[in-house]
Amino acid sequence: MHNRDSFSSYGPHSAVPNDVSRHAILVFSSDALAAALLAAAAELAGYAPHFARTDETARSAVRRVRPRLVLIDVDHDETCSDEFIGPALMMQARVLLVRSKRSHRDASDLVERLRVRVLDLPMDYGALTRTLKEELER
Repeated sequence: MHNRDSFSSYGPHSAVPNDVSRHAILVFSSDALAAALLAAAAELAGYAPHFARTDETARSAVRRVRPRLVLIDVDHDETCSDEFIGPALMMQARVLLVRSKRSHRDASDLVERLRVRVLDLPMDYGALTRTLKEELER
């Protein structure tokens, strides 16, 4: 997990608030590099990526950021579960699960039960930004 709250371009003098944005995307991953790359792609697409603070739970991060979209690595133990995704959906956040060929967990049952979409990586930048936009417009 990345230890910064959001990227520095969204600071106190920015038009986009540091903690809450209409286009906030909260990223959870067991792989810090993957999280940073997903967040960078989201930022390049015009969204405000955020991470949980080191001293807060995933649920607390959702309450603080109030994201429109949550990206969850299928191998992230705290968030890739009914106990996290259900409440996130009830808070009106969209949820996308992210997996790659290196993923260890099969989240098929979770996808079917909660009717969330899955991003299969690698994915080219254009397809990724289209998917983010589609999910945010739903």
